Amino acid sequence: MLLISMSYLTPFYLIALCVFSCAVALGLSGKNFSRVMLRMRWLFLSMLIVYALTTPGEYVQPFPFDTAPTYEGLESGLLQVAKLLIALASLSVLFATSSQAQLMLGLYYLLLPLRWLGLNVERFTARLLLTLDYVEVLALDKHFKINFQQFDNLHKMTNSVTQALLVPKQIELELTPFNKRDKLALCMMAGCMLSLVLFGLKAMI
Repeated sequence: MLLISMSYLTPFYLIALCVFSCAVALGLSGKNFSRVMLRMRWLFLSMLIVYALTTPGEYVQPFPFDTAPTYEGLESGLLQVAKLLIALASLSVLFATSSQAQLMLGLYYLLLPLRWLGLNVERFTARLLLTLDYVEVLALDKHFKINFQQFDNLHKMTNSVTQALLVPKQIELELTPFNKRDKLALCMMAGCMLSLVLFGLKAMI
């Protein structure tokens, strides 16, 4: 809902939301969020440069080179970076406030309507949880490098990482019923979605 609503916010409120979400993420999971931002720095810079140099508008003056960025491009680039920061901060807050089991349980409930289309929700959720476990184990190993050759030879490896991946696991999801707060949140989300759809239809007309 937060990511969808970003498309309808003015630049002022978008920047305010970015500052607020980043502050909350730093407060709840400062170390992890800082690490993610550090890894994404080149993407942020690339997005800003591409938007600044390719968006038509008024050139920034004075500029010492023949190719100059535009004010409109800088604004668009900063807004795109702000949207990406909001998404990353939201994920950091979600991971900091929810356990892996809670996330899988939420995904399970969201996928339940797809049973009508023939999807085995239990099997899909279990496979996704196992995949996240394997990725986490591999990420913690400093000697493991992600490349295709490494994955091809994974079955031949005898280190602790491979042994951890080969250990049989039993996955259990405790299906807790919705309480009043959950139902209220679902009603609010449905109301927001309906409002966004009606707003979009009105804008198209």
